[in-house]
Amino acid sequence: MRLIKTKTLPYFGGFALVFLVGCATTPYPSEDMQSQIEPTTALIDDLLRKAELSSGNLAVDLRLEAITELLEAGFPKRAEAEIKKIEDPEGLLDDSRLRLTFLKAKIAVAGSQTDIALEILTDSLPENMDTESLARLEILLLLGQLYVTENKPELAIEQFAQITELWPSNVITTLYEDIWSALSLINENRLSEIARDTASYELRGWIELARISKSNQNSIRSQLDSITQWRRIWAQHSAATRPPRTLIKLQETWNDRPKHIALILPLRQPAGNAIQEGFLSAYYQELNISRQVPLISVYDSTEIDEIDKVYNQAVGHGADLVVGPLNKNLVKQLQEIGKLPVTTLALNYTDKKTVSENFFQFGLAPEDEIAEIINLAWEAGHRNAAILMPDELDYKKIERFFLESWADKGGQVVSVENFNRSSDYSKVVRNLFAIGSSESRAEKLLDLLPRRDMEFTPRRRNDIDCIFLLANPRQGRQINPTLAFYFADDIPVYSMPSIYDGEDNQVENRDLNGIVFADSPWILSPKSELNNSIEENLRKKRGPLKRLRALGIDSFRLYARLNQFYDGDTVSIQGATGLLTVSENQIITRELETAEFIDGIATPYSLESSNIIP
Repeated sequence: MRLIKTKTLPYFGGFALVFLVGCATTPYPSEDMQSQIEPTTALIDDLLRKAELSSGNLAVDLRLEAITELLEAGFPKRAEAEIKKIEDPEGLLDDSRLRLTFLKAKIAVAGSQTDIALEILTDSLPENMDTESLARLEILLLLGQLYVTENKPELAIEQFAQITELWPSNVITTLYEDIWSALSLINENRLSEIARDTASYELRGWIELARISKSNQNSIRSQLDSITQWRRIWAQHSAATRPPRTLIKLQETWNDRPKHIALILPLRQPAGNAIQEGFLSAYYQELNISRQVPLISVYDSTEIDEIDKVYNQAVGHGADLVVGPLNKNLVKQLQEIGKLPVTTLALNYTDKKTVSENFFQFGLAPEDEIAEIINLAWEAGHRNAAILMPDELDYKKIERFFLESWADKGGQVVSVENFNRSSDYSKVVRNLFAIGSSESRAEKLLDLLPRRDMEFTPRRRNDIDCIFLLANPRQGRQINPTLAFYFADDIPVYSMPSIYDGEDNQVENRDLNGIVFADSPWILSPKSELNNSIEENLRKKRGPLKRLRALGIDSFRLYARLNQFYDGDTVSIQGATGLLTVSENQIITRELETAEFIDGIATPYSLESSNIIP
């Protein structure tokens, strides 16, 4: 959660306009700042003294002014103590009452209590108040900002929509950047829908700018050209004269882009070949947009045990960006070097969380996939999970991550079963649900009864409300019907991308019906010009290799944006492998799309559209 720092602007009608900017902490005043604080403290003391000598609304307004100064000076505890002295808020004038609400919320924010701040604001803002009241506008601004921090961009936009055409033009705040932050969190399709329902010229212009910016994320050159076109159409719009900071820096990013990329891959291995195909496909697509493409040098790392020689060779030949290697051990060797001479995008992950300068890690991490389905299950209200996955050494780390991630959420794993190639899935499922115990109890009971012709139906354990399944399509087509056979067809099953090979084989995939899984947009939303081109011109690939092509596509499209990630100028980028963001340790993570098998077809999934009842 972002903490929030306040800055006070000039007073209008007795109300201090305040805007918010993100920061990690609110620092204690340094000795150098002491000379500035002392006059402020004297002012606060004077305001409070006057408040004690006054009565009615005048006394309240003086105290509110003092509380504003206390927050500005970094004394939230004292501000909280003073605000408790204000009695009978119902008897206050509207403006004073709104100021009181606003400052209460700000005190909550200063204490990292965003949920309380939201409750204060939403419960205390009257609907019939003058919409042009500066006090009301300021509260709406704060409310929108808090919704952004809580990742509720559409609620934020609802607040900003009431402000955009009423905000005083002579008051500079973060309003425009706040609008842009909210819009950046909304996908392109949803932006189009919101734009159609928006009557406001100001807001509509902002939405259109965000939409065209997102629609051209695959190419900075295309983005810049589309923004230029937007300016011609929306010449009178506020964003035309005061564009968001990220768009201002976009031209700088383009000017500073790498001019020579070294691609290091195991080209004699199917994985390396698939990544290269995706990388070069994206390269040629960019070439059709602009002739200003980087030089590409390709290095084969198939038989390399040490990365130093080929990496130094690539840099020595003039590469100012290295993409690769793929081999995990070679990636680890690069990380251990420390500061690298040029920006490097490794296509795998190490186990170390240390940050090395100029070093990014990007790959198809199962952790991203696990996080996605765990969040889906948790949001659906499930708490007691069973895990069903292969009994192989490579999967033990994944199983451990499942266990830890679910526990971190607050959930319980009540049953774990593993299988291998020779497993009897009927036995595996029976063990998962402890059906053998039910049968054993029945046999003991029958031994005590005089009659032996009584029917018995085995019962499964009833403390499992969801199943996490890791399996390939062939395994899934056998396991899923077996779950139904043992009366578990009412338990939601969540799986990873491995459950789907990317082919809509409706007849065979009916045995996967009901399984919810996460996968890359390249697999689930393949309708794109580049996807069509690859399908027409390259050999068809399925499953893992198809996803590796997507990794290659994104590794090229990221080439000019890594500095944006590094500088914090980009929140996310929609890629072929998912919605891409970067963590503090410069690991690029993916937010995947979700689907459910319905009548044998992988269909877009959302909790709202699900047939699953929590």
